[in-house]
Amino acid sequence: MFPFLIILILGASYSLTIAPALTWVHFSADGGDLISAAATGGVPHPSGYPLYLILARAFQWLPFGELAFRTNLLSTVCTILTALILYVYLMHQLRDRPSARFASFLATLAYGLAPFIWGQALVTEVYALHGLLMMLCIYVLSLAPPKFSDWMRGFVFGIAAANHLTAILIFPLLALGSEGKLFAPISVLLKRGLGLAIGLSLYLSLPIRAYFDPPINWGDASTLQGFFWLVSGQIYQQYPFSPSLADIVQRLRAFAGLVLQQYTWLGALLGLYGLISPPSRRTLIPTLWMGIVFLLFAIFYGSYDSQVNLLPVWLAFAIWLAYGLQDLLGLLPEASGRQTAIAGLLFLAILLRIPFVFSSVDASQDLRAQDFIKRAMQEIPRNSLVFVEGDEQIFSLWYAQFGLNQRLDMVVVAQGLLPYPWYQDTLRDTYADINMPQANALQPAELVVANPGRAVCHILHAEPIICAAAR
Repeated sequence: MFPFLIILILGASYSLTIAPALTWVHFSADGGDLISAAATGGVPHPSGYPLYLILARAFQWLPFGELAFRTNLLSTVCTILTALILYVYLMHQLRDRPSARFASFLATLAYGLAPFIWGQALVTEVYALHGLLMMLCIYVLSLAPPKFSDWMRGFVFGIAAANHLTAILIFPLLALGSEGKLFAPISVLLKRGLGLAIGLSLYLSLPIRAYFDPPINWGDASTLQGFFWLVSGQIYQQYPFSPSLADIVQRLRAFAGLVLQQYTWLGALLGLYGLISPPSRRTLIPTLWMGIVFLLFAIFYGSYDSQVNLLPVWLAFAIWLAYGLQDLLGLLPEASGRQTAIAGLLFLAILLRIPFVFSSVDASQDLRAQDFIKRAMQEIPRNSLVFVEGDEQIFSLWYAQFGLNQRLDMVVVAQGLLPYPWYQDTLRDTYADINMPQANALQPAELVVANPGRAVCHILHAEPIICAAAR
């Protein structure tokens, strides 16, 4: 019954709030890039996300809804699957406890209805799949070898990194032993290493995609240099360890507030209690490691949206919450019915919180991306050169042009990428009638001079679109 309720409650909540088209809410500015790359066989921004592209393309074949909506559904399905695996994992960990079902169910619902998790279930981004794969990694570590082979353990970790490179932060967990041993023997590590390599080999699909010159082709991974530029995320290497001491202190304070936002005061207290009283030390190591390394990464990574990297922390906290709930309910005698009554009250409290979270996460009402696309299609003259700055605006125009096949006459130029030779080559391949000057660090003015018959438009983030007629 409990798995059915999880699917029903989360499915209903997500279906009422999912974005019906492209959206910018919940840190999903990259959505247009990811959707369009998946639809055109392209390569999105670093690190390329090969596993995500494969799954997104599968969802894009669904026979209903707009292309963006179909891709958004991938996040919804991934989040519900994460919740189901979390429930199964908790039941496995608490199987000898009398109130395991109640604790597992309540903690799973609290996770799935946490504002950040709920928000990521509604939009196109890689983080819902990231959460699913992190949960799978934790789950397979808990299974004894006869139930799950060592090379398959490594494979799960490998495909996790093939979705999001931060999964490498939990690779050290592959060294954990089983059957009471802290560390695995060399023979086991070799098997896990083989599985890891097989999973990571999904990155080899990126050079193949790049070889066919798709309209979205970050780094041109068909070359060795471009492949390493893409996979290593060189364009973002200014972010790690860039926050100042004041920023770090501020982020730590903000994290405390985020814990309360996700799980409320009661959930936070029960989660912290569960952290210090897990069923066994062995069950604590994987979640504690995951929680700490991703918290540190989010704090020391300097991007404005670094809190998206906290998703594995919220997952670990849900597991600790289950441990705390188990101990709380375990104080009550099962036969008296008090345990069931308290669990029922906690379930009611979770349900009563839904309307308050609903309004803050509802992505179905975010029309900014759709309004921008509509306005751009109306205001930009035919055959224009369109210089764009701002991820939301660039990726929205890519989505309109490459995902929806609208306004194929205009030349969309991501101004910040123009100096890169690989991007110049992509423009040549995508817009056959454009005149591209030969320059190592091409400037917009040079491109304008080389194409005198085209109107020129400039879009700078959320500012009005400015266009000048062709000369």
